[in-house]
Amino acid sequence: MLGLSLGVEYISSVLRLTPLDIAGDDLALWLQFNTGITSNESDEVSKWDDQSGNSRHATQGIDANKATESNGALDFEKDNSDHYDLASTITIAENQGFCLAIVMDQETVSNNIILSKDAGDQVGIINTNRFRLKTDVNTTTTTNFHVPGEFDTGKMLILLNRSAGASNRFTMFKNGVQLTFDTDNSLNEAEGENPFGFDINVLGMRGDDAHFFDGKILELAFWERSLTTQEIVDVNYYLKDIHGL
Repeated sequence: MLGLSLGVEYISSVLRLTPLDIAGDDLALWLQFNTGITSNESDEVSKWDDQSGNSRHATQGIDANKATESNGALDFEKDNSDHYDLASTITIAENQGFCLAIVMDQETVSNNIILSKDAGDQVGIINTNRFRLKTDVNTTTTTNFHVPGEFDTGKMLILLNRSAGASNRFTMFKNGVQLTFDTDNSLNEAEGENPFGFDINVLGMRGDDAHFFDGKILELAFWERSLTTQEIVDVNYYLKDIHGL
């Protein structure tokens, strides 16, 4: 069985499966690197097409709030309030699993919100030590994943996976390596702490015009269920290979 498992991992990695190949039926959003980007002569991006097949395109009609295309990525400036609205909302119910994978290159690290709907529904990096999920379906719950020093500036791949069920568990990977959450502090860090639901329909800010992302987003994929161990291996391999991590 060990040999078979390693063989499956090796074969899928060599083939470099894309997010559509990996649980494509449950892929809710895929903003693919250097693909489907509409920009003007000043490289201001008005639209980033969703490649998942769900047409959740990220759009911005105000020039002052548009990120700039930078070698296939979108460069968000916090001072310019750069952000995008998704064409439709992704809804995660209570006890539902999900997976977020993002390749980003932060310029500063302070309340860098990646996805949100409003102040109660948000996913993002709070500082170099904390990645945050905030949910407000049924109850407002904040979970801070505390891993000191892991969320600094620079290019990195972060994958957050939540298993389904009331006793859900979170796992997080940075550049393909699983991180260990530090629970020995005063923050809300327990792995099974947050099974609650949330909505997301904004990219690059908290949905109440606050806490804007600062840096480059190279690629983002979001699944409406948790991924299996092998699927996580495949996602990490694909994104690490594409982005040289």
